[in-house]
Amino acid sequence: MPIEEHIPYVPEPAGVDTPVVLWCALGALFLVFGAIGGLYAVYDYDVPIKTVPLPKEFPQPRVVAGEADTAELHRLAAAQSRRLDTWRWANDGHTLVQIPIERAMKLLVQKGGDAYAPLSTPQGALNSPTAGAQNAITPAAPANSGNPQPEQQP
Repeated sequence: MPIEEHIPYVPEPAGVDTPVVLWCALGALFLVFGAIGGLYAVYDYDVPIKTVPLPKEFPQPRVVAGEADTAELHRLAAAQSRRLDTWRWANDGHTLVQIPIERAMKLLVQKGGDAYAPLSTPQGALNSPTAGAQNAITPAAPANSGNPQPEQQP
Protein backbone atom coordinates (compact mmCIF):
# COMPACT_ATOMS: atom_id res chain seq x y z
CA MET A 1 0.00 0.00 0.00
CA PRO A 2 1.25 3.40 -0.80
CA ILE A 3 1.77 5.79 2.09
CA GLU A 4 -0.61 8.33 0.60
CA GLU A 5 -3.59 6.02 1.11
CA HIS A 6 -3.17 5.87 4.91
CA ILE A 7 -5.33 7.98 7.15
CA PRO A 8 -3.37 11.06 8.21
CA TYR A 9 -2.40 11.17 11.90
CA VAL A 10 -4.83 13.20 13.99
CA PRO A 11 -3.75 13.79 17.60
CA GLU A 12 -7.31 13.97 18.87
CA PRO A 13 -10.49 12.52 17.43
CA ALA A 14 -13.12 15.07 16.61
CA GLY A 15 -15.61 13.47 19.01
CA VAL A 16 -13.60 14.27 22.18
CA ASP A 17 -14.83 17.36 23.99
CA THR A 18 -11.80 18.87 25.75
CA PRO A 19 -13.73 20.93 28.35
CA VAL A 20 -15.67 17.83 29.50
CA VAL A 21 -12.43 15.84 29.96
CA LEU A 22 -10.86 18.71 31.91
CA TRP A 23 -13.92 19.05 34.16
CA CYS A 24 -13.89 15.27 34.85
CA ALA A 25 -10.19 15.37 35.73
CA LEU A 26 -10.77 18.39 37.99
CA GLY A 27 -13.68 16.56 39.70
CA ALA A 28 -11.54 13.47 40.28
CA LEU A 29 -8.80 15.61 41.84
CA PHE A 30 -11.42 17.36 43.99
CA LEU A 31 -12.69 13.95 45.23
CA VAL A 32 -9.16 12.75 46.03
CA PHE A 33 -8.26 15.89 47.96
CA GLY A 34 -11.66 15.85 49.67
CA ALA A 35 -11.10 12.25 50.82
CA ILE A 36 -7.62 13.10 52.10
CA GLY A 37 -8.99 16.14 53.96
CA GLY A 38 -11.84 14.10 55.44
CA LEU A 39 -9.49 11.38 56.66
CA TYR A 40 -7.20 14.01 58.14
CA ALA A 41 -10.17 15.59 59.97
CA VAL A 42 -11.15 12.18 61.42
CA TYR A 43 -7.54 11.54 62.46
CA ASP A 44 -7.27 15.00 64.00
CA TYR A 45 -10.49 14.42 65.95
CA ASP A 46 -9.60 10.90 67.18
CA VAL A 47 -5.94 11.61 68.02
CA PRO A 48 -5.96 14.96 69.77
CA ILE A 49 -2.58 14.62 71.55
CA LYS A 50 0.20 15.62 69.19
CA THR A 51 2.98 16.60 71.59
CA VAL A 52 5.63 14.12 72.60
CA PRO A 53 6.03 13.85 76.38
CA LEU A 54 9.28 15.15 77.75
CA PRO A 55 11.82 12.53 78.79
CA LYS A 56 11.89 11.87 82.51
CA GLU A 57 15.01 11.56 84.53
CA PHE A 58 15.17 8.27 86.36
CA PRO A 59 16.25 8.48 89.99
CA GLN A 60 19.70 7.24 90.82
CA PRO A 61 19.78 3.75 92.36
CA ARG A 62 19.93 3.78 96.10
CA VAL A 63 22.23 0.83 96.55
CA VAL A 64 24.57 1.15 99.46
CA ALA A 65 27.44 -1.28 99.44
CA GLY A 66 28.24 -2.36 102.93
CA GLU A 67 29.05 -5.35 105.06
CA ALA A 68 25.46 -6.59 105.01
CA ASP A 69 25.52 -6.82 101.22
CA THR A 70 28.83 -8.68 101.07
CA ALA A 71 27.65 -11.07 103.80
CA GLU A 72 24.53 -11.83 101.74
CA LEU A 73 26.68 -12.37 98.64
CA HIS A 74 28.93 -14.81 100.51
CA ARG A 75 25.90 -16.65 101.91
CA LEU A 76 24.38 -17.06 98.42
CA ALA A 77 27.70 -18.20 96.91
CA ALA A 78 28.16 -20.76 99.70
CA ALA A 79 24.63 -22.12 99.22
CA GLN A 80 25.22 -22.50 95.48
CA SER A 81 28.56 -24.22 96.02
CA ARG A 82 26.94 -26.60 98.52
CA ARG A 83 24.27 -27.54 95.95
CA LEU A 84 26.92 -28.19 93.28
CA ASP A 85 29.24 -30.20 95.54
CA THR A 86 26.86 -32.53 97.40
CA TRP A 87 24.82 -35.65 96.70
CA ARG A 88 21.08 -35.25 97.23
CA TRP A 89 17.68 -36.40 96.05
CA ALA A 90 16.54 -34.20 93.16
CA ASN A 91 12.84 -35.02 93.58
CA ASP A 92 10.42 -35.85 96.37
CA GLY A 93 9.85 -39.41 95.14
CA HIS A 94 13.52 -40.28 95.73
CA THR A 95 13.88 -41.57 92.17
CA LEU A 96 16.30 -38.98 90.80
CA VAL A 97 19.70 -38.25 92.33
CA GLN A 98 21.72 -35.08 91.92
CA ILE A 99 25.45 -35.77 91.92
CA PRO A 100 28.32 -33.35 92.50
CA ILE A 101 29.37 -31.41 89.40
CA GLU A 102 32.95 -32.74 89.52
CA ARG A 103 31.70 -36.35 89.52
CA ALA A 104 29.31 -35.59 86.61
CA MET A 105 32.15 -34.12 84.55
CA LYS A 106 34.34 -37.18 85.22
CA LEU A 107 31.51 -39.49 84.11
CA LEU A 108 31.12 -37.52 80.86
CA VAL A 109 34.87 -37.71 80.21
CA GLN A 110 34.82 -41.50 80.78
CA LYS A 111 32.05 -41.92 78.18
CA GLY A 112 34.13 -40.10 75.60
CA GLY A 113 32.43 -39.63 72.24
CA ASP A 114 29.24 -41.33 73.47
CA ALA A 115 28.75 -38.85 76.28
CA TYR A 116 25.74 -37.22 74.66
CA ALA A 117 24.25 -40.35 73.12
CA PRO A 118 20.61 -41.15 74.02
CA LEU A 119 20.14 -43.14 77.23
CA SER A 120 17.82 -45.65 75.56
CA THR A 121 17.86 -46.86 71.99
CA PRO A 122 14.84 -45.75 69.98
CA GLN A 123 12.56 -48.37 68.46
CA GLY A 124 12.99 -48.99 64.78
CA ALA A 125 10.61 -47.24 62.42
CA LEU A 126 7.81 -49.24 60.84
CA ASN A 127 8.96 -50.27 57.40
CA SER A 128 5.71 -51.57 55.93
CA PRO A 129 2.00 -50.86 56.33
CA THR A 130 1.45 -54.25 57.99
CA ALA A 131 4.30 -53.85 60.51
CA GLY A 132 2.09 -51.88 62.87
CA ALA A 133 -0.61 -54.52 62.67
CA GLN A 134 1.93 -57.24 63.41
CA ASN A 135 3.09 -55.43 66.57
CA ALA A 136 -0.44 -54.66 67.79
CA ILE A 137 -1.97 -56.60 70.64
CA THR A 138 -5.48 -57.78 69.84
CA PRO A 139 -7.83 -59.48 72.30
CA ALA A 140 -8.51 -63.17 71.69
CA ALA A 141 -11.87 -64.05 70.16
CA PRO A 142 -14.34 -65.95 72.40
CA ALA A 143 -14.12 -69.75 72.07
CA ASN A 144 -17.80 -70.21 71.16
CA SER A 145 -17.90 -67.56 68.42
CA GLY A 146 -17.35 -70.11 65.67
CA ASN A 147 -14.61 -67.98 64.05
CA PRO A 148 -11.44 -69.92 63.35
CA GLN A 149 -8.32 -68.55 65.03
CA PRO A 150 -5.51 -67.52 62.67
CA GLU A 151 -2.41 -69.67 62.84
CA GLN A 152 0.51 -68.17 64.71
CA GLN A 153 3.67 -67.85 62.67
CA PRO A 154 7.00 -68.23 64.51
